Amino acid sequence: MLMEELEEFRMHLELEGKSPHTIKMYSYYVERFLMEGYSPDSRSALRFLAKLRKGGYSNKSLHLVVQALKAYFRFEGLDEEAERLKSPKVPKSLPKSLRQEEVKRLLNVVPPTRRRDRLIVLLLYTSGLRVSELCNLKIKDLDFNRSLLIVRGGKGAKDRVVPIPQGVMEQIKAYLDGRDDDSEYLFVEDRRKEKGKISPKTVWYLIKKYGERAGFKVTPHMLRHSFATHMLENGVDIRAIQEFLGHSSLSTTQIYTRVTVEHLRKAQEKAKLVENLLEE
Repeated sequence: MLMEELEEFRMHLELEGKSPHTIKMYSYYVERFLMEGYSPDSRSALRFLAKLRKGGYSNKSLHLVVQALKAYFRFEGLDEEAERLKSPKVPKSLPKSLRQEEVKRLLNVVPPTRRRDRLIVLLLYTSGLRVSELCNLKIKDLDFNRSLLIVRGGKGAKDRVVPIPQGVMEQIKAYLDGRDDDSEYLFVEDRRKEKGKISPKTVWYLIKKYGERAGFKVTPHMLRHSFATHMLENGVDIRAIQEFLGHSSLSTTQIYTRVTVEHLRKAQEKAKLVENLLEE
């Protein structure tokens, strides 16, 4: 009975447009909550959270657990119990991004023969795609005539159109011409026995590997952050960046204004203009 209910909960989350990762994490915590005998109410949830905190969970992790339980309570029609449950405060951290010269160095360490890997780096950086969106791209989603791609079922189950630089589109054509499989997906696994779409795990591994070769730590999401930050630094309107990233709320995109202000502050401090003026 419990497993059937959890499966219905997963289907509910999927219909809401939650990402596979979110569904996996929410399901894990809700299953653990119920398997340990807790009742679906806010008081029981608080006891569960207190237990996790004693076990070493950070505020950030507890915030995720709270979101999972609130989603489950609402699924069960317990909206009032969901409202009573409050998340611990999580300090907002600025998204980390690379400098433009670091992005170039990252691309340069990818061998020219590894067309797929080079394209993955290029697309994550020049289009701001999420890893899941990159992995789900199908060849039919590419418009070669207009140099566009359609991101289908992004976060919130919303489709969006993303322009692709002509040079990147030319590389996509060359990559596809060299493929010897009939997969409908743009990026496939390298293994001979498994030619299905590439997995997020593989993309994370590739970016980490090439980052190590380039001499710094990098993740796929950092390339998305770098795209947004560099666009803003180069005078692109924040609403255009919002559309590129597929953010439903402008407030989500506005975090990048904080990143660029921080970038300017560091440049200001490096110049030491005030110190030079006030020297005796």
